[in-house]
Amino acid sequence: MTDEVSTSKRDLIARVATLELLVSDLVHILWRLDPAGMEKLAADAAHDVEIGHTRIALPVGDHQRERLHTVLTRRRRTLGRRPAAG
Repeated sequence: MTDEVSTSKRDLIARVATLELLVSDLVHILWRLDPAGMEKLAADAAHDVEIGHTRIALPVGDHQRERLHTVLTRRRRTLGRRPAAG
């Protein structure tokens, strides 16, 4: 049983890493296709993080609020990067 759990965790980690690479590639392509649209998305992401600090706390556990903040911060950081010209 422990070996099955270990294998499934490794499989999940590999899948998540693959998805992160795909999203990164997609963001890079979108920056090249529509820089103005991506600027708007990046601004929206920054705004989402900012209002996340000022809104009334949700009636969920602290771990859920921290998870939401982490997701919003990652979205802002990912969208805010501009790829090298090329």
